[in-house]
Amino acid sequence: MKGEWCYFKAHLPADYCERIIEVALSRPAQEAQIGTDTGVKSDTSFRRSSLRFVNRNDAELDYVFDELWKLALRANQEWFDVHISKLDYLQIAEYDSAYAGEYKTHHDIFYMNGDPYYHRKLSCIIQLSDPSTYTGGDLTFEHVSAYPDPVELRQQGTVIFFPSFVRHAALPVTTGKRYSVASWFDGPKWR
Repeated sequence: MKGEWCYFKAHLPADYCERIIEVALSRPAQEAQIGTDTGVKSDTSFRRSSLRFVNRNDAELDYVFDELWKLALRANQEWFDVHISKLDYLQIAEYDSAYAGEYKTHHDIFYMNGDPYYHRKLSCIIQLSDPSTYTGGDLTFEHVSAYPDPVELRQQGTVIFFPSFVRHAALPVTTGKRYSVASWFDGPKWR
């Protein structure tokens, strides 16, 4: 591994990001939950956001999967060198200042996930919102050797990748709403 994260600043155009938000908002929302090695649970003291899920082969957003897969292969080749083999779905999150939307420090891998074949290997976040439409909500990392530039991470269309075991958080949104896409690239179980 060459680093604990890499990002592509403002990689996706603003209209592309706005279209993802528009499609997502037409889908049913659900309260965010916390994944654990034994299942999922609600805990609004730890995670507050509204989620919408998009599965692969969704006619309206299939192009997002294609773009992310190409970008993940590039990021993985240049930075991480882990075995990734699938991307099943996108999670589109809405963090609203009305409820101080946030997701406290966590990692994205569940070692005891019950799946005999796959673990999450790479996590990916797309910054969908124009940074002038909200305050707070920064993506932060814990215990990394260097930290990404928070101003660049806030730029609309920025795509960041990191190994799923890296601890990270979305700080509380204090005004407006922040939208992001989270996705996970799976591969054979960690050994």
